Amino acid sequence: MLMSSRMRILHISDIHGNMGAVEKIIQKAGEIGADLIAVTGDLTHFGEIEDAEMLLERISESGRQVFFVPGNCDPKALLEWTPTNTSIKNLHLRSVDFSGWEFIGLGGAVGRYGTLIEFTEEEVEDMLKKVVPRKPGFIFVSHSPPYGLDVDYTGVKHIGSKAVKMYVENHHPKLMICGHAHEGRGIVKIDETTIVNSGAAKNGLCAMIDLGEDVEVELMTLY
Repeated sequence: MLMSSRMRILHISDIHGNMGAVEKIIQKAGEIGADLIAVTGDLTHFGEIEDAEMLLERISESGRQVFFVPGNCDPKALLEWTPTNTSIKNLHLRSVDFSGWEFIGLGGAVGRYGTLIEFTEEEVEDMLKKVVPRKPGFIFVSHSPPYGLDVDYTGVKHIGSKAVKMYVENHHPKLMICGHAHEGRGIVKIDETTIVNSGAAKNGLCAMIDLGEDVEVELMTLY
């Protein structure tokens, strides 16, 4: 097994097509010396796949590796899209190694919101059976937060996934990053798993995560 190295992640979510935020993401990645930019969905706001591709290509011009999963407001075709730019990786139902760490991803959301990528809990549970981690201490990248926690609470209701929560409880990732619930920005734990909702980048929010033997998180602003 590869020895996992120290890594700094700029965690971004819910850009919703805000290109001004994209420019700030590039700037912030340079300021903090990020090794990786991880985007947990809703790159577009009911946009086309060309919109998502343009946005991701611009972020990749930061010179950092870019990992992403689609959100529920992204085009459904983005789930299967394979970038030609090797600096961009689609993690949806994939396992990808970077800097000695295994990353596993899940796009979309559970529920009926009238958005573009929606699943039932049963569908999410079945999908996650296809991505069993190969090594301990992996990183789980999901648009949907686990259900019933501060990070999935909108101020009115919880909008996370019970199947996602079960996956975390069964497989114990070292770190989980998510978005979707804009009001649920924060840091919580399930057992030894640190779970981060960075907040909506369209509102100027992000998180810096230092990952090594321990996990250190700072909730930050893009500007």
